Amino acid sequence: MQKIKETFADLAKNRSIGMYAFWIHRITGISITIFLFLHIWTLSAVFFGKDAYDHAISKFDTSSGYIFQYVLLLVVAAHLLNGIRITAIDLWGLTRSQKKLFGISLFIFLVIAGIGILTVLL
Repeated sequence: MQKIKETFADLAKNRSIGMYAFWIHRITGISITIFLFLHIWTLSAVFFGKDAYDHAISKFDTSSGYIFQYVLLLVVAAHLLNGIRITAIDLWGLTRSQKKLFGISLFIFLVIAGIGILTVLL
């Protein structure tokens, strides 16, 4: 609990794009890990027969399932784009362009979010 308090105190002190990107990357990474366990658990229904598998998959063919898929798309896109940004900064020494790269990745994220609304939710 103390570590969490220290973490929030550090975030409050260092309000920068890099710090926000760091936390977005951590939170999306943990979310993707949790999703992978849910995904494996859902797909494991195949071992109990076709009806069990169809029942498990049918839970995602609902309105809430589509919203879940859209949120998953946003989480994966944010993690991917931030990972590419971090890799570019580390490999090519683009530390001075960090804000510009964050803006570019944010723009691409918004494009993906817009396309996601059209394809997943509508």
